[in-house]
Amino acid sequence: MENIKIISKIIKNSGIEQTFGVVGVPITNVVYQMQKDGLPFYGFRNEQAASYAASIVGYLTRKPALCFTVSGPGLIHALPGAINAQANSFPLVVMSSSPNPADLNKGSFQECPQFAAAVPCFKTCYYPPTIEQFATYFIRAVRESVSGRPGPVYIQVPSVLMQGTAQINDANKSLIENIDTYGIIEYDEIPRPVPQRGQIEEALQMLISRAKRPLIIGGKGAAYSGAEKELRRLVDATKIPFLPSPMGKGIVSDEDEYSVASARSVALKRADYILVLGARLNWMFGYGVNGFASDVKFIVVDIFAEHQSHIPANSLFLLGDIRATLEEMNSVCETAFKAAVHNGSGQDRQSWMKELTDKAGANASSLKKQMEEPQQDGQQLTYHQVYNVLARHIPKNAPFVNEGANTMDIGRVCIQHTDPRCRLDCGSLSTMGVGVGYAIAASAVYNNKRTVYAVQGDSAFGFSGMEIEVAVRYRQPILFIIINNNGIYEGLDTIQDHSPTAIPPTALTPKIRYDVMMQSFGGQGHSVSTTDQLQDILSKLPRNKQTNEIQLEDPVLINVFIKPSSVLPKILNAAH
Repeated sequence: MENIKIISKIIKNSGIEQTFGVVGVPITNVVYQMQKDGLPFYGFRNEQAASYAASIVGYLTRKPALCFTVSGPGLIHALPGAINAQANSFPLVVMSSSPNPADLNKGSFQECPQFAAAVPCFKTCYYPPTIEQFATYFIRAVRESVSGRPGPVYIQVPSVLMQGTAQINDANKSLIENIDTYGIIEYDEIPRPVPQRGQIEEALQMLISRAKRPLIIGGKGAAYSGAEKELRRLVDATKIPFLPSPMGKGIVSDEDEYSVASARSVALKRADYILVLGARLNWMFGYGVNGFASDVKFIVVDIFAEHQSHIPANSLFLLGDIRATLEEMNSVCETAFKAAVHNGSGQDRQSWMKELTDKAGANASSLKKQMEEPQQDGQQLTYHQVYNVLARHIPKNAPFVNEGANTMDIGRVCIQHTDPRCRLDCGSLSTMGVGVGYAIAASAVYNNKRTVYAVQGDSAFGFSGMEIEVAVRYRQPILFIIINNNGIYEGLDTIQDHSPTAIPPTALTPKIRYDVMMQSFGGQGHSVSTTDQLQDILSKLPRNKQTNEIQLEDPVLINVFIKPSSVLPKILNAAH
């Protein structure tokens, strides 16, 4: 039996449903065989974007996607996606070819120390010398990517292994004779660790019996875990206000009465006990110190054991899967803490909730006024004016990719989400360049049936802009919105002096026509500079007859020119 047929079967048996990459000898033949076996493959222009795409599939589906690369520089180009997956706890499998062992250290084709380069970027790295070991290691790699703390796993396959034929022998007989069922993974049976009952009772004692101003923070770890129903039960039972991390938006609907995202600063500063579910107390949350009450107590639930060393000393850490932990927490809450929950809804809690809702309402009104400020004749657009138009057309449960500096920060507060795993952004690593790959992957996950919205700054788009050709090639229904301010944070209206000592490091070429770039690939592109023009184009896009939501059949790119000058993000202002 040809080795490529065995490799393809093992990949399919593992449960992997999406594959991405850039092919070359000998990976090409493996991908051809894989397609014959019914697995989809999205061919990218660069491995970096392909690896980002594969990583976000793991977040959306709780199953890893597979990213293929050739040897040497192919693998090196994919390492950003692996590091991104590692930082965000996304399951991912990267598979690369490598020179034949007999040719190593001779200057063989694309030879470099790729395995050594991969080691710090992955949970585990595997190098199978035989086809039967490939089968064992690949299934192990997939299981390992979703077990414990999810993350990336690497498997490096020597080229000779992809080109040979397996003769039945004692070592591979079982593999070949059972190839159609070998290595099938039951993902629902992957263990979900749960903290000890005593820890859960202690957490509830703190949150329900002691707290006067409790708060729940939900992050993308809770979204990945699929904990939205269990979290909904806990919030409804305890009436504790909820604050999402950026990618945690939608675990509890932004429109929910207990969602206090619009009162974020007050909620963090005033809360006395905070339950943190799958979110990091990193720079986004002031490391659990800045912006919090001096005597705040944290109850942190996370699958990442090492995270315990990163939280304040007066915290309670519960090691466990978020969904499984909340299931147990709800069970205990509804029995042993039933009376305490009832008593906890007294005057202190009511005044706390009123304080937050009043602040949220005031902030929401201020934001609304800023968004609805009309564009005067001759004035350039602002971010808020653009988002005011977009918010009318982007469904609150739609897949939404948001990337950039101001584009992402302002989009986080302007675009509301009612469902989990809708908002995809730079994540824990603040990675720029993920946007187009994420959009392509999200479309693939939804079988290219749902319109995906990708709103990016022009600088962020530049990291992977060529990949829009991939979206055109596979006829993916993605609406790309480029908010174009001619630069990184801020640009120029014109460039008078083209000297490298004169052009600001934040400036890009003014008025780039990214819409023409899309047109050159055969896609639909538009360029606008007013709210009326943007509204007109969005209104003319195809619509679903039942829902009246935008329903594309092919990608569309709208290049939105805005005022080049802007403000530095807060984190950069702080650094200066």
